[in-house]
Amino acid sequence: MTITLNAAHAPTDRPVLQDGSALSAIVESIGAHDFAERVLSFAAAVVGADHCAAYQLRGGELSLLVCANLEAAPAGPDLSAYEIKRQLSMVAVDAVRIEIAGIPEAGARACGFAAGRRQRILVATRKADAAYCLSIVRPAQHDPAQDMDIELLRRTAGILVSAIAKHNDLVANKPNLTPALSSLPEIEECVLSATDLSRREGEVCARILYGLSSYGIALDLGIGKESVMTYRKRAYLRLGIGSQRELLIWYLALWSATRSEPEAAATLN
Repeated sequence: MTITLNAAHAPTDRPVLQDGSALSAIVESIGAHDFAERVLSFAAAVVGADHCAAYQLRGGELSLLVCANLEAAPAGPDLSAYEIKRQLSMVAVDAVRIEIAGIPEAGARACGFAAGRRQRILVATRKADAAYCLSIVRPAQHDPAQDMDIELLRRTAGILVSAIAKHNDLVANKPNLTPALSSLPEIEECVLSATDLSRREGEVCARILYGLSSYGIALDLGIGKESVMTYRKRAYLRLGIGSQRELLIWYLALWSATRSEPEAAATLN
């Protein structure tokens, strides 16, 4: 069964959500580690889903944006690139296309699902800059999805797609901070080269950032624990901070700025 609906001509007499909490949870978790699970929770509440995946087609490049499943469901993509592109080729800009199809037991096993037939609901929509496909899989033994449930998916497709796209942008652009804290010589060099801290003050701060305790810093530098605390206090006063958390925030900002300068110069050249 295929349902093609244009957002501009859809009925509007049914509220989008009973209380809005499930959809609000998705928006509030944008950028968080449990975002995909929130999307699945919403799909499960609407149509009883046990797997969902969202795909983006931009400039001919297909990407899997989010994927979530219950324990018995597969952990990866459940559709071929050909099928996703076929679905997206049939939807116009600002329209929402919904296709519902059964997955026979053999096909379900091939996709990694537990025994039993499944039903797949595909929600495809196209924006000016990209197209999106949301695949929702549910056990076939559930009652058939009601028209009101399908309408709810259609009504919320725009919000879901916007939230998924925003989440993907945040995750894709989030800097990898592992190098910033994994090498003590690099931490030390960054701190000392960009501040007027004394050598000892910078060494103490670098080891705090590296995760050493005051006792560990004392052993590493061959000084007393009281000296470590004195150097730390002086460094904090120079930097205008008052805690280890503030030191970490200050350092990550410094590290990001020093790493972005060569990139900016390369871009200008």
